[in-house]
Amino acid sequence: MSYVIVKMIKSNENSSHLPVILLDSTSEVMEFETEQAAEEMRRRFQVNSDSGYSYQIKKIGSNAD
Repeated sequence: MSYVIVKMIKSNENSSHLPVILLDSTSEVMEFETEQAAEEMRRRFQVNSDSGYSYQIKKIGSNAD
Protein backbone atom coordinates (compact mmCIF):
# COMPACT_ATOMS: atom_id res chain seq x y z
CA MET A 1 0.00 0.00 0.00
CA SER A 2 0.99 3.59 -0.54
CA TYR A 3 -0.20 6.68 1.26
CA VAL A 4 -0.81 10.23 0.06
CA ILE A 5 -1.54 13.48 1.86
CA VAL A 6 -4.69 15.37 0.97
CA LYS A 7 -4.93 19.09 1.71
CA MET A 8 -8.46 20.23 2.50
CA ILE A 9 -8.96 23.75 1.14
CA LYS A 10 -11.97 25.77 2.22
CA SER A 11 -13.59 26.62 -1.11
CA ASN A 12 -16.09 29.28 -0.06
CA GLU A 13 -17.96 30.87 2.82
CA ASN A 14 -20.38 27.96 3.35
CA SER A 15 -17.59 25.74 4.74
CA SER A 16 -17.37 23.25 1.88
CA HIS A 17 -13.89 21.85 1.31
CA LEU A 18 -11.98 21.00 -1.84
CA PRO A 19 -9.59 18.02 -1.46
CA VAL A 20 -6.21 18.48 -3.19
CA ILE A 21 -3.61 15.69 -3.38
CA LEU A 22 -0.14 17.09 -2.66
CA LEU A 23 2.59 16.91 -5.29
CA ASP A 24 6.36 16.77 -4.94
CA SER A 25 8.89 19.15 -6.52
CA THR A 26 8.67 17.31 -9.88
CA SER A 27 4.85 17.59 -10.01
CA GLU A 28 4.40 13.91 -9.21
CA VAL A 29 1.97 12.73 -6.53
CA MET A 30 3.80 12.74 -3.19
CA GLU A 31 3.56 9.09 -2.08
CA PHE A 32 4.78 7.43 1.10
CA GLU A 33 5.50 3.73 1.60
CA THR A 34 4.41 3.67 5.24
CA GLU A 35 1.60 5.29 7.15
CA GLN A 36 4.12 6.45 9.75
CA ALA A 37 6.16 8.38 7.15
CA ALA A 38 2.98 9.97 5.78
CA GLU A 39 1.82 10.90 9.28
CA GLU A 40 5.15 12.58 10.09
CA MET A 41 4.93 14.71 6.95
CA ARG A 42 1.22 15.45 7.53
CA ARG A 43 2.07 16.77 11.00
CA ARG A 44 4.77 19.05 9.53
CA PHE A 45 2.30 20.51 7.06
CA GLN A 46 -0.36 20.94 9.76
CA VAL A 47 1.99 22.71 12.17
CA ASN A 48 3.20 25.06 9.43
CA SER A 49 -0.26 25.86 8.05
CA ASP A 50 -1.09 29.49 8.74
CA SER A 51 -4.18 29.51 6.51
CA GLY A 52 -6.24 27.06 8.52
CA TYR A 53 -5.92 24.19 6.05
CA SER A 54 -6.27 20.65 7.33
CA TYR A 55 -4.39 17.62 6.04
CA GLN A 56 -5.49 13.99 5.86
CA ILE A 57 -3.78 10.75 4.97
CA LYS A 58 -5.37 8.48 2.36
CA LYS A 59 -4.35 4.90 1.60
CA ILE A 60 -4.06 4.12 -2.11
CA GLY A 61 -3.21 1.15 -4.35
CA SER A 62 -1.69 -2.12 -3.26
CA ASN A 63 1.79 -3.60 -3.18
CA ALA A 64 2.59 -5.92 -6.07
CA ASP A 65 5.05 -8.14 -4.17
